[in-house]
Amino acid sequence: MSSRRRQSTHRNKPPESSTAQIRLPPFLKPGAAVEISSDESGFRGSWYLGKVVTVPDKDSSSTECEVEYTALFFDKEGRKRLREVVDASQLRPPAPAVSEREKRREVAVGEEVDAFYSDGWWEGTVTEVLGDGRLSVYFRASKEQIRFRRDELRLHREWVNGAWRPAIEEREEEEEEEEEEEEEEEDLLSRVEPETARGIAKQMFSIGTIVEVSSDEEGFKGSWFSAKVIEHVDEDKYLVEYLDLREENGIEPLKEEADFLHIRPPPPTDEDVDFAVGDKIDAFYNDAWWVGDVIESMKDGIVGVCFRYTGEKMRFGRHGLRLRRDWINGTWQLPLKRGEMKRATKKVPCDRNVRPKKAIDKEHFSVGDPVEVSSVEEGFEDSWFLAKVIEYRGTDKWLVEYEKLKAEDGKEPLREEVNVFQIRPRPQETVMVNPFEKLDEVDALYNDGWWFGVVKKVLAKSNYLVHFPKTDEVLKFHVSRLRPHQEWIDGKWIASSKT
Repeated sequence: MSSRRRQSTHRNKPPESSTAQIRLPPFLKPGAAVEISSDESGFRGSWYLGKVVTVPDKDSSSTECEVEYTALFFDKEGRKRLREVVDASQLRPPAPAVSEREKRREVAVGEEVDAFYSDGWWEGTVTEVLGDGRLSVYFRASKEQIRFRRDELRLHREWVNGAWRPAIEEREEEEEEEEEEEEEEEDLLSRVEPETARGIAKQMFSIGTIVEVSSDEEGFKGSWFSAKVIEHVDEDKYLVEYLDLREENGIEPLKEEADFLHIRPPPPTDEDVDFAVGDKIDAFYNDAWWVGDVIESMKDGIVGVCFRYTGEKMRFGRHGLRLRRDWINGTWQLPLKRGEMKRATKKVPCDRNVRPKKAIDKEHFSVGDPVEVSSVEEGFEDSWFLAKVIEYRGTDKWLVEYEKLKAEDGKEPLREEVNVFQIRPRPQETVMVNPFEKLDEVDALYNDGWWFGVVKKVLAKSNYLVHFPKTDEVLKFHVSRLRPHQEWIDGKWIASSKT
C-alpha cells in the first residue's frame, strides 16, 4: 500500500441538493477530533486521525469541511500539518478505544479488522493466524497481504447513522459469550475419555463400517464427511475411504488416515422434526454435514442457517438438515437450544491433524472447469466474468472461453489467454437470509460481469443503490442481481463479515 501523499487537495463533491439546507452531524464542530477517509485511488479503506478546522455556515447547502491531519505533514521536516477540504461523508468520530478484553481476544481467520499502517488505519481481512503472534491481513483495495502484530490491529467497526456498528456493548457481549463458549468446549473435552473412546472405536469401527470423519484443517472445521473404514492402521489410526470425495484424478475415491478421535458412527436419523430458531443443527452442503444454528424459520419448512465457523448464511429445506449431536464416550448427546446453554462455536482442540480434503482443492484447474476471470485492463478492475477452462498453455497461463462475451464477429464466444492469478473458482451460491445493509460489500451483475461495489442506500422492494469505488458510479440493482462479496485467498473463500 502506498504511503499517504503529503500535499493539499480539494475534492469537489456536489451536495445532494443545490438549494436544500444540509444539517451536519452533531460531532462535526471546529476543533473536534475525527477520522478522515479518502476516495482517492490507492487510499480507499483507510482512515487517518485529524481534527475539524472549519465547517460550513448553518445556512449553507455545502457539506465540505476543512480538516487538519494529526500525523500527515506538508513538509518533510514534519513541522506543518497537512490540511484538506473533504466532504462530511468522509468524516467520523475517532473509533472507540480498544478495551483490555478486546486486546486479549483472539482474532480468527475471516474477521474484518483495521490495521495500523503508514500513519493510518486500513480496512482488511484476516487470512492467516501465525504461530509467532502475528496475523496476515489481506487488503482488498490494494490486493496486498501483509503481516501484523496483534497490537497493530483493532476490530473493524462502521459508523452508521450516528452510531458504531457493531456497538461497543454488542462487542463486549460477544466477547463474554466467546469466553463462555470456550469454557463449555473445555468442559465437553474433559468429558471425553481417550481410553474409553479408543476401546469403543476398536469395537465399532471394523473394516467396511460406515463412519463420519472430521478435520482440524482451516476451512473444514465443523464438517463431517461420510466414509467407510478400509484398514485399522495402528492403535489410534484408521484408513478410511470417503464416499463423496475423489482423488485428484476425479475418479478414484479419496483415501486417507484419520485418528480415532476424528471418527464417529453416523448419528441417528430425525423423523418429522420441526426446526426452530436457536436449534443447533448440521446442514448438508458441499458433500458434508456442517455445524450451524437455525436463525430463521419460514412457513413452508425452509429455515435460515448460519454456519458456525464461516459465518455464511443460507436457507435449507427439511431434507438437508439434522439435529446436531455430539459423540461422547460412545453415546450421542443433544446440545440445548441457544439461550438454554452457552453457544459452542470453537472446535474441540485435538493434537492430531488430518490432511486437507484434496477433492475440494481448487488451486489447480482442469479443462472444462467453470471459473471466473478478472481483467487487468484499465476500467475493468474489480470485475469478474464467467468462463470455462479450455487449455493449459504453460508458464501459468490458461486459455479460457467466456460465457457471455463474444469475439469480434459477434457470434463466437470470446477466447483469451490469461494468467493463473486472473482465474478463480466460481463462488459458492449463497442465499441471503437477512437483507443487505448500508455499507455491505457486494458483487453486482452488470454488463455480463460481476463488479465489486458497496451498498450506498437501501430502497423499497428489495432494491439497492450500489456505489462502485473504481468508477465512482452509483447504480440501482434488485437483490436478485447482487451477491455477498468474497475474496479467493490462498485456496479458500474469505467472505465479508458484514454480509
